Amino acid sequence: MSKFEAPHRDVIHLLDQINVKEGLGTDLYEAVSRLTPSISVEAVVKNFDASKTLLIWRNDKMYGPGWHLPGGVLRFKETLKDRLFKTLDRELGITKADITGPLGFHEIFNEKRDVRGHFISFVFEVIPHDPPSAKKQSGDKPSNGCWRWFETCPQNLIVNQAAFRKYIK
Repeated sequence: MSKFEAPHRDVIHLLDQINVKEGLGTDLYEAVSRLTPSISVEAVVKNFDASKTLLIWRNDKMYGPGWHLPGGVLRFKETLKDRLFKTLDRELGITKADITGPLGFHEIFNEKRDVRGHFISFVFEVIPHDPPSAKKQSGDKPSNGCWRWFETCPQNLIVNQAAFRKYIK
């Protein structure tokens, strides 16, 4: 028996007790994200005439302050579009939309950390049937989780989303 075999069995036994369709929870997800890339969806939400792109303000320990595309990490046995709609509903109150894509996919690396340090992101264009939730619309001073329309990409897009600048016009 190798020195890793016994601890691996313990981990496997614990994993067997998790209902993965409910998600892993933050602590376990962050631990797993040190070992394998995360697959995510990113939504390029456009207004009715595609002249503006919606971004969400984020300010947390992983990314710091800045604007980002709405997005989410795929759960086990979940389709990309299912995750996209769940994310749109949770973050913006959008339940019906026309979806195009994926427009592209990107490998995103954070060279400064291993936790949440590698993503494979699929980018979709989204045109909502109804406006996003007005309750979450950002005022002059953005707060975490609030959204705003942009005609061009802001300078303070979070660093990990630099590859998505080309979709924000």
